[in-house]
Amino acid sequence: MNISERLSTVVRGFTIENRPQQNAMAKSVEETLANGGVLMAEAGTGVGKSFAYLLPALEYALKKGGPVVVSTHTLTLQEQLYRKDLPIVIKALEKEGLGPVNAVLMKGRGNYLSKRRLKLALETHQQMELVGEAGEFLSMQEWAADSAEGTLSTTTFPISGESWGEVKSDPYHCLGPRCETYETCFYHSVRRKAYTAHLILVNHALLLADLALKMDEQQGVLPPYEVLIVDEAHHLPALAAEHLATSVTFSECLALTRRLLFSDDKSKEGKKGLFAMMPTSGAGEAVMNFKNAAERFFGQLGAGMGDGGPNRSYKLPEITPPLEMLADPIRKIESLLELAESSATSEELALEARGTREECKGLIQRLSYILDRAWDEEACYIVEPDAGALRRGEIRAASVKAIPLDASALIREHLLSSVKSVVFTSATLSVGKDFSYFKHALGLDDGELSMSVHAIQAGSPFDFKKQVTLFLPRSMPHPRREEAKYTDSVIEYVRASLKHSHGKAFVLFTSFKMLRQVAEAIRKDLDQMGITLLVQGEDGWDRSKLLQVFREDVNSVLLGVNSFWEGVDVPGEALSNLIITKLPFQVPEGPLIEARHARLKEQGLEPFQVESLPEAVLRLKQGFGRLIRSATDVGTVTILDSRVTTERWGRIFLNALPECEVVYLSKPGTPEGHPSRKGKKG
Repeated sequence: MNISERLSTVVRGFTIENRPQQNAMAKSVEETLANGGVLMAEAGTGVGKSFAYLLPALEYALKKGGPVVVSTHTLTLQEQLYRKDLPIVIKALEKEGLGPVNAVLMKGRGNYLSKRRLKLALETHQQMELVGEAGEFLSMQEWAADSAEGTLSTTTFPISGESWGEVKSDPYHCLGPRCETYETCFYHSVRRKAYTAHLILVNHALLLADLALKMDEQQGVLPPYEVLIVDEAHHLPALAAEHLATSVTFSECLALTRRLLFSDDKSKEGKKGLFAMMPTSGAGEAVMNFKNAAERFFGQLGAGMGDGGPNRSYKLPEITPPLEMLADPIRKIESLLELAESSATSEELALEARGTREECKGLIQRLSYILDRAWDEEACYIVEPDAGALRRGEIRAASVKAIPLDASALIREHLLSSVKSVVFTSATLSVGKDFSYFKHALGLDDGELSMSVHAIQAGSPFDFKKQVTLFLPRSMPHPRREEAKYTDSVIEYVRASLKHSHGKAFVLFTSFKMLRQVAEAIRKDLDQMGITLLVQGEDGWDRSKLLQVFREDVNSVLLGVNSFWEGVDVPGEALSNLIITKLPFQVPEGPLIEARHARLKEQGLEPFQVESLPEAVLRLKQGFGRLIRSATDVGTVTILDSRVTTERWGRIFLNALPECEVVYLSKPGTPEGHPSRKGKKG
């Protein structure tokens, strides 16, 4: 299969280089879809993996008629595939006489506007305590009249979370086919389209939400499918644990009380909420009792926090506040909502009462499962502190959760075993040439399914030997045993490197603490050199704003943590100096990690070798991949963690990176006589 030949003639002025790696990946995808089984395809930067799986996937769906589900991690990539890449593939197939193609983009239900609920909000906003009030809802009404998709991300104006909560589609407040807006409903329309689609684009959150419903023997969100392609697949194992968890939060309890009855003595309207629209004797007392009970319940859970700090979760105590503390006042509210429903003046209000009653039941059911530790040793039961309350001098928990310890078993049993063909693809699936870690994370390292796994590496078409120089300091203090000295050395190296490249740099950290220390130490020097310093978490700028300024200001430096290790695409001179301050090991703290590691030890496995090391290697590969984004980019990567050369396992990190020129630094700065490599080749 030659991707370039098939796609380059479709759009005027659009050409794709002939990339053997892309063609090889496409052929493997084609064979997996035809024969069944599991393909793990690691595609290096520049391979063009989207076209390598979209073309054979659509070709297969057109021939077989059934849907292929493609899942991505982010809405951004989901939108890119649907708006940019997919139309090119569709045009190519239609030109070959294989069309027409029906493709659908689906998001989670809470992303869609409910026209019925919007109408109700416009009618009742004066009786509900809503931040946006009439102006915000009127803007939504105008937008909805012309919107083809009806999702939150497609709005052109800000919407408060509270207001969106009143108008979004959800299963509790849905009339289904009995709703007067059913035929034009954004959510139900896209679901109907999905049942006739050749290809359905989703994100991992929706894929896992569908899985959770089917595990609970409910109807899923997605139609039945036999072929699944997972892009950005390295995120799936961790997201599975997160999305298959069961939780109850203090904020959802407060939100429920506000929706039921909010009393504002300063307003002319006085009390607002559902019970204000459907007056029911005893409602005010019942809602206040529930609010007070929630404060006591989460306050008592928070008392078990100890000295863990505001950002560290802790084990659910053996002795917890009794379920009845919340269950009794909620059951009283349920009975009052039942009365309100029976006397409602319209079907709309009756549905709101009935839906809210179902929400109440669901909350108590989830809490019961968690407090009863219903999943025994298969889950970790944790409490997360309320950092905002702690800053105010209050001690309270923010949430209580039950998180599955082995999400891989759930993925294998309930997802992978039910489909014919699965393709997992990402730039980072292997440690060196070994896919064992990813196979283990998906439960594919043993059992019948393991026999059907095939793995390929489609290497990057870029010439890293010519495009990248890797700098490794000969000596650095140990980042853990000599933390203060190590930080001082990092500051010295970063300052010298930025002076040499005059900005054009991306500095990656593993903690905000060190990021802030380095930022403060180099701020004055950079200002004197005319270099703009951009720091994650400062000035109220979000990730998009920081990256926009970084791209536009060539003489700038961006300091980032966590999310900046991947998904950053800055080709050209603006990013030609990448500094990685520390190997990205996850801090082995917290009850979930401790419980997972204990489970591995029980299985006779070493947590560092099986989990911590491979996770860090994949993370380093993601960070390294930020530098070279095109065939004309050149630059330097500096790793300021001496463990890559002093520890016996350090070579695993270096072997996992693309082969490039390695230069050892005896002191901060570029070695004398070594050429500066910045900007584009020309």
